[in-house]
Amino acid sequence: MSAYVIWWIAALALVGLELTTGTFYLLVYGIAAAAAGIAAWLGMGFIAQLVIAAVIGMAGTVALKKWRRAEATNADLQDLDIGQSVTLESWQDGKGQVKYRGALWDAEAAGPDVDTARPLYIRAMRGSVLVVGN
Repeated sequence: MSAYVIWWIAALALVGLELTTGTFYLLVYGIAAAAAGIAAWLGMGFIAQLVIAAVIGMAGTVALKKWRRAEATNADLQDLDIGQSVTLESWQDGKGQVKYRGALWDAEAAGPDVDTARPLYIRAMRGSVLVVGN
């Protein structure tokens, strides 16, 4: 069996396993294995194939870590608002506007039992809409 076939089988196996994990790391390694398979198909030596797979795998891992860190930071910043109190400005049929941090925000009720006569707190955020409840 040719080296490029082995690399491509490894790439398919890694991408297939990625479908079960959802972490994207195995996808990166699958792409690296596919690139090494292309290198083998072009007639490059085994060391060149390994170097190509290693460089693409490491670069992809670093890029993925940076991307995941940026995503986690955005989620952490959004979570800072959860639990904070808001001031009701207007309300009708489970939707309205609340004042938070000196600005008016669109808001919706976290559930059917939200009592607007009691203090309201941020329970979640959906885009720029605050989901509030008691």
